[in-house]
Amino acid sequence: MKKASLVLCLVALAAAVVVVCVNGCGGGGDAGMYFTVSERASWSPDERFAFASFGGSGLLYCYSVNESGGGVVVLTPSDADEDYADEGGWHPAYSPDGSLIAFASRRGPSPAIWVMDGEVGDRTVLNKLTDDSGLGSDEQPSWRPDGNAVIFTSTRNNNDPDIRVINADGTGLADLLATAADERWASYNPQNVDEIALQSDQDDPGSDDTDIFIYTISNQTYQKLADSLFTDGAPAWSPDGTKIAFHSNRSGDFDIWVVEVAGGTLTHLTNDARSDGFPIWSPDGTRIAFTRDRELWSVLAADGTDEERVTRRF
Repeated sequence: MKKASLVLCLVALAAAVVVVCVNGCGGGGDAGMYFTVSERASWSPDERFAFASFGGSGLLYCYSVNESGGGVVVLTPSDADEDYADEGGWHPAYSPDGSLIAFASRRGPSPAIWVMDGEVGDRTVLNKLTDDSGLGSDEQPSWRPDGNAVIFTSTRNNNDPDIRVINADGTGLADLLATAADERWASYNPQNVDEIALQSDQDDPGSDDTDIFIYTISNQTYQKLADSLFTDGAPAWSPDGTKIAFHSNRSGDFDIWVVEVAGGTLTHLTNDARSDGFPIWSPDGTRIAFTRDRELWSVLAADGTDEERVTRRF
C-alpha cells in the first residue's frame, strides 16, 4: 500500500473512532484497544487518560481513553497529507480542571508547548504557548495547581535541559532553573506552588546517575530524595503533596517506587520483569498509573496490588 493511501486509511479509521467517541463511547473494560504508548500519560479529574502513541506516519499522536481503556478519542488527528508540520504531539498534560491539555508538538521549526481542548483535542482549541523559532525544544509540560501557568523542560539555552515557566496566556516566560545540570520532568507540589519536584543529574553531570529533588523556588534550595547511583526519574506528586512516585532501575530493571517527602521512607511499588516507568497518580490518590513496555497499567498506590492493564501494545 502506498504511503498516502495508508495515511488516508488510518485517518478514516481515526475519524470514525472520534465521531463515535465524541458522541458517547462506552469502555469495554478489557483493555482491548492497541496503542504503542510513549512515556508519561496524564490522568484527568473526570477519570480519563491522555497519552501519546505512535501513529501510521511514524509520528507521535495524542489520544485519550477512559479508565477501562475504552471511549477512545483521537486528540491530534492527521489531516491525511504528507506535510506533517501541522499534526501530532506528545507529553499531554491535563489542566487541573481537565478542560485543557498542554502538550509538546513540532508544528513549526522546532518542538514547542501547545494547548488544546481537553475533550476533543486540537480540532476546536489549539494555541501555541511557547515560541517554536530557533534551536532547541520545549517539552514535558505540567500545569501549576491553579491552572494559570505551565512549567516545562526547555533546551533553548545551549541545548541544555532547563526548567522554564510560562503563563497560560503565553506571557511571562521565565527561567525557573537554568544550571549546568540536566533538569527534566518538573512538576509543582499540588499543595505548595513554591515547591517543584524534578529529575536532575547535578551530582554527576552527563552520567546515568539521576536523582529526585524538591526545589524550593523562593529560597532556591534543593532537597534530595531517594538518593542512589542509578537512574531515578520522572517524579510525580501525590495529590496531597506528601509522597512522590518515580521510576528507578536501582533493583535491576525499571520499577515504580514511592518516597515519603517527610522522612524519605521508600516503597518498592512494582516489581516486574518488564520495564515500568513514568508514574502518575489518580486524582483521588488511590491509584498510580504508569507505562509498562509501551502499555498503560495502574495499581493501588498503597501497595502495588490490583494490577489493571488499560491499553495493549501492538
